[in-house]
Amino acid sequence: MRLFVAIRFSPAVRAVLLEAVDTLRRQGQGTFTRPENLHLTLAFLGEVEDPAPVREALAAACTGGAFSLTVGGLGRFEDLWWAGVRDNERLEALALRVQSALRQAGFPIERRPWRPHITLVRRWRGLQPRLTVPDTAMRVERVSLMKSERVEGKLVYTELCAFRL
Repeated sequence: MRLFVAIRFSPAVRAVLLEAVDTLRRQGQGTFTRPENLHLTLAFLGEVEDPAPVREALAAACTGGAFSLTVGGLGRFEDLWWAGVRDNERLEALALRVQSALRQAGFPIERRPWRPHITLVRRWRGLQPRLTVPDTAMRVERVSLMKSERVEGKLVYTELCAFRL
């Protein structure tokens, strides 16, 4: 199964992100992130046969307590537009702990610098969007192990388990 580790959003943050996706949809074309799939990836694992070692690594890495996270701003990687995450030492430390624990458990986690972002649209076709994603804060209290699969042609993300911080 295809797995990744993520932070899921509060209703307030989800509402802001959904408004951003709707605004982009009115201004151009592309593959828009479905509302239920909005998340912030901490680590991507890819295909994993047995999730038990992933769970063990996450149980050890998800420490440090809850913290505040602020989503806001807009950016892009070529034809992918994303909402940003404001600088956050606690978030960065969590992502590094998670990635390190997964590497130590034998998973080939990328070594390139982690750049937190929330994908809004892929394969964008349109002019420069006229959009502001306002700063919206939430409390991060848990980390989710997610499964990614295609169901009837749609990308579906399912939470397998969650770990309290």
